[in-house]
Amino acid sequence: MSLDSVGVSAARPASGSSVGVAAGSARDLRLDFFRGVALFSIFIDHIPNNILARFTLQSAALADAAEVFILISGYAAGMVYGRSFDRQGALTASARIYHRVWQLYVAHVFLFMLFMAAVAHAAASLNAGLYADEFRAADFLKEPDVAVIMALTLRFQPAFMDILPVYIVLLAALPIVLLGLRRWPLPVLGLSFALWLAVQFDNGLNLTAYPGIDQVWFFNPFAWQALFFFSAWLGWRGTQGGVPWLASRWLLWAALVIAVTGLLIRTNWTLHWLYNPIPALFAQTLWPFMSKTDLSPLRFLNVLALALLVARLVPPQARFLAGPVAAPFVMCGRHSLHVFCLGILLSVVGHLIITEHYGGFVLQATVTSAGIVVMIGVARLMDWFAAASGRSKARVAEERS
Repeated sequence: MSLDSVGVSAARPASGSSVGVAAGSARDLRLDFFRGVALFSIFIDHIPNNILARFTLQSAALADAAEVFILISGYAAGMVYGRSFDRQGALTASARIYHRVWQLYVAHVFLFMLFMAAVAHAAASLNAGLYADEFRAADFLKEPDVAVIMALTLRFQPAFMDILPVYIVLLAALPIVLLGLRRWPLPVLGLSFALWLAVQFDNGLNLTAYPGIDQVWFFNPFAWQALFFFSAWLGWRGTQGGVPWLASRWLLWAALVIAVTGLLIRTNWTLHWLYNPIPALFAQTLWPFMSKTDLSPLRFLNVLALALLVARLVPPQARFLAGPVAAPFVMCGRHSLHVFCLGILLSVVGHLIITEHYGGFVLQATVTSAGIVVMIGVARLMDWFAAASGRSKARVAEERS
């Protein structure tokens, strides 16, 4: 789920490691590319009953775009802000982090107001009961004063708007965690994973949300912090020469087995959805262990395996990443916060259009394609503005870190 368009350096193998990151080298296009892939996947997945959603990231692994987003967010934040801790000191680096937290918070509040305005308009002119309930916005229409306060405290999270709050909370905790990781990495990571493990045994360990006393955060921050902070540690360690044990051959083979197994299982489930007589293998066995809210071990392990494979097998400046096919993904990934917010609003509009017109595949494909074109167009416009103002793309990304 990074929503943070931070500047990142290319991973250049350090001595003894193929996954190290060398400060001052060229920009790592892999992060922007896969961030763009995740952005498009999130938009497509939010379109109701979208057949194309069967072929996004969630169809290729036991994890999906949310895990990819949080992992890249943590890695990029650890790389950029960890380097800032080293060069500028804890005070300046923390100030930069909280400046970014404030930007994300303002973006979330602004997006919330636009989101609720669109839902309220749809509920008033189309079908109040249907859309208010479907977008988890009924309580806003009933008691807007309370709902707004809950939104400002991140406790009210309508549909499609639950990943920004968890990212804001995790980024706000990053200065303290980075200080700990720099001095006592094993104890800090141990506590982080212990907290994640506790959630697996007690899913009641979560933050309360609005409305209702039983409502909790969809993305449990006590679980998702493990992925974010572990990735942040890897990002920071990359600026220090990398993590030698990540270069081991057995770990690469283990990651390959995990990734291929996840791909085969998900492909089988997709085929079952397309043609019911094909049995969905292991579905009843695995589905209870696929909790997205609590970041189940299957999801956690799968996204880490995919990340390791990309880090080991895809060069940071691979030719295809700089080619025309990858360009839209890289460009949108570079402006991820703006494109993400736009994608959420386009998801609402697309949802309304398809639902009102009982859209089949043709309308779904048309709405999805139009939304992606708009997202790419906005990203291209932002690139043009950066060039017109005399700033490089890397510098613009760094300013947003």
